[in-house]
Amino acid sequence: MSGHDNNPHGNDQHGQGHKSEDEIAYGKVIGVGAVSLVIFALSTVWAAVILSRETKKVEDAVGVTYRPLKVEQDEIGIVDQIPFASDKRLPRWKAEHAAKLNGYGWVDRAKGVAHIPIERAMDAVAGGTLPAGAPR
Repeated sequence: MSGHDNNPHGNDQHGQGHKSEDEIAYGKVIGVGAVSLVIFALSTVWAAVILSRETKKVEDAVGVTYRPLKVEQDEIGIVDQIPFASDKRLPRWKAEHAAKLNGYGWVDRAKGVAHIPIERAMDAVAGGTLPAGAPR
């Protein structure tokens, strides 16, 4: 046996260096990564130039400089834009529904159907009193 049989560097018996399948060519990996980053950066710059040029064309054709919509608008498209601190819709909604739940009123006056305060209705049902026409 020669002294090359247990060589950890993967040399064959003839002294030629061969890499095993498990070794990674770090130089190639770093090179591919660097080239990819350069391509990405150049593409980003190219896209920004195209966007700027096309925006300028549209502004020149329309004669108006584009200004974004106000951030303070309540709704843009279907997206709510109201800051939570200044949103007064929930208290208003609660007040409207609380008035109906805690008050008297007509549901259908022609048929004689009315609503009563929810607490009174729950007490009546708990006491065994059911409205006319209710299932037993």
